[in-house]
Amino acid sequence: MTSQIIDFKQPEMRHSFTGRVRNFNLPPTASNSMMPIYEAVTNALYAIQERFPDTWADDGIVSIEVLRRPIDEDRPGPRPKHGDVEGFVISDNGIGLTDPLFLHFQELDTEYRAAKKGRGIGRLSWLKVFRKNEVVSIFERGEQKVQRSFDFRLNNESPFDAYNEAVLPATTKTGTIVNLREFDDRFSAKAHVKPGDIRNSLLAHFISLFAQPKRLKINLIDEEGSTNLSDFFFDSIIGDKQPVEVAIDDSHKCFIMHLLLPKKLAPIGNSLIFCAADRSVVTNKIDDVIGLKSLPSEEHGSLIYIGLVSGPMFDEALNHERTGFDLGDIDFEEVTKLIVDTTKAFLDPYLKERRQRNREMLERVLQENPLYASGITNVEEYVEDMPLNWDETQLVQDVAIRRHRANKALYKQVEKLQVNSASMSDEQFAKHVHDLTAALGETEKSALAQYVVERRWVIEILKERRKIDKATSKHQPEDIVHEIFCPLGVTSDTLNYDDHNLWLIDDRLAYYTYITSDRQIRTFAKEQEPVTAEEELRREALKDMKLYGDGSEPDLAIFKRPMLFRRENTKDPVVIVEFKSPDKVTYSGAPGDNPVFQIRKYIESLQSKSCYTHDGERITDINDKTPFHCFLIAEPSDQLYELLKAHQIYKPTPDGNGRFAYFDDLNAYFEFIPYDQVLQNASLRNQAFFAKLKIEKLPSKSAAAAE
Repeated sequence: MTSQIIDFKQPEMRHSFTGRVRNFNLPPTASNSMMPIYEAVTNALYAIQERFPDTWADDGIVSIEVLRRPIDEDRPGPRPKHGDVEGFVISDNGIGLTDPLFLHFQELDTEYRAAKKGRGIGRLSWLKVFRKNEVVSIFERGEQKVQRSFDFRLNNESPFDAYNEAVLPATTKTGTIVNLREFDDRFSAKAHVKPGDIRNSLLAHFISLFAQPKRLKINLIDEEGSTNLSDFFFDSIIGDKQPVEVAIDDSHKCFIMHLLLPKKLAPIGNSLIFCAADRSVVTNKIDDVIGLKSLPSEEHGSLIYIGLVSGPMFDEALNHERTGFDLGDIDFEEVTKLIVDTTKAFLDPYLKERRQRNREMLERVLQENPLYASGITNVEEYVEDMPLNWDETQLVQDVAIRRHRANKALYKQVEKLQVNSASMSDEQFAKHVHDLTAALGETEKSALAQYVVERRWVIEILKERRKIDKATSKHQPEDIVHEIFCPLGVTSDTLNYDDHNLWLIDDRLAYYTYITSDRQIRTFAKEQEPVTAEEELRREALKDMKLYGDGSEPDLAIFKRPMLFRRENTKDPVVIVEFKSPDKVTYSGAPGDNPVFQIRKYIESLQSKSCYTHDGERITDINDKTPFHCFLIAEPSDQLYELLKAHQIYKPTPDGNGRFAYFDDLNAYFEFIPYDQVLQNASLRNQAFFAKLKIEKLPSKSAAAAE
């Protein structure tokens, strides 16, 4: 069989100009409303650099004129200070939109300026933000000067509307004028109106350009007249302007230039600006990091700090939209921490006064509450690490928590003595008891009272976390509440004995020695023996019903209770705690939205496994004889009660609000405790401590803070 050769045309990909603009992600924000102006100015600078490669800073001129509507004098109400902005005119004396450049202008995602990290999409922002975009450019074509003009439109058939070319006299100067007018309604509502805001946004965006030693001729023309932005910025900087090298790791480094500006300029506040391709990309506010909104200076008044971060590693990692970085294996947050440490070192002379204030505040708090001193091992280090914006209430909360942990460590010594007492002689035991009781004098009795007070504060914090945020009409999310009981994503290998508040649920839980919090079961539990084919089939069936999975994450799994609470000839119960968000009151009942199913899934997934610490030490073996004690902490609702009842969990707890049951097939006790009941039970237990210690009249946290 012979084949016939057919002439054909090679298939080509088609481009949709309007579709490409539609897919260009540019949310309507004040900053993005300026994006077309940034892009037009950037193109103007490139054109100037091509015309004057060696003297562009001296010979190049860029003008940015703000077009405003006249203020309506007859408009009712207060007369506005500024006319509404309707557009911008950006002009330059660069090389012009030459034939080769215009070919690239017509090419979507052109790679013409890829070497300079250009993405070939900047002009698309003109069409996203403005309805009218007119370009007039004069360039050289051979021996002639040619003027090219067109209206740039969002239209597949005619994107260059009213296109025209004309030959001009040979003496005509080259350059380009870009006229951007009539904001899209979405951006009009967000666009800057005040001249200072427009000026400051340009300063912030091109800060890496303005910070270089050369003075540029970039003029902003607005209601206040003409302002040379480069002179304005450069003359405002206080102090040295030399970049400092920062090592990120063995093979990466960057540079930071520390700039100080008078607060009255404050284009962006105290900030770190990460730059790439001669422009600012990511701006991080650091007021909270340094603890001050402005820096004190007797000579210059209040100052604003700007850290200008740049380097090849950021140029190479600039993303497609020029809005962030893809640093690969390098964590941008870790890089930011290194930069922040460098910033703090630079700002140290300006922060000394505030640190001295912190020291005096700490000394005052410790004088009034000497018990807190035991929670601070090194006063100098503590003062150094204190946030500079703390008030006395925040300081008291922190030192109280530290004291609370120190006390629990002391009580742990008592518990260890009890555990080890069987192996001691009477004389050894008597000596240890004598040493401990000698340490527990009147000061430690007061310390115990303080410990109880601090428990009350933890209870009050939990109450605060459960309140509805009036601004959002929502409760705090589950993980925020979970953190009160126990930090997320840790085990007791990384979690100190005294870093959790599980006593809120049950005082006995405070003495468990191995805890996993929000960790996948497979990370701490391994099969005891090879799984049989029959068991595999059983597990697969359970997986289909979402009742098995060692990738699941119980909120808390707790093992290995100390001897003090172990009954003779019994196995340690494994405790599982499942938290639900305080605003969750509806449940579908499906396996993925059923807390009973979830807890049963955890038990099924733990059985026949051995649990290990992070360094491989066996904690316990779990089998079908291992008892489980399971807590569900959630908000009560009719739907939840019905769901529990459907699983035969209907017996009320003594308070009447909770429910409990025993699962014979899993050897598991299940108890639902509402958040309100957790708080009430913890408060009642704490009140019993108060009564025993005769300290009922000790102040609450709010009263102590008020004093």
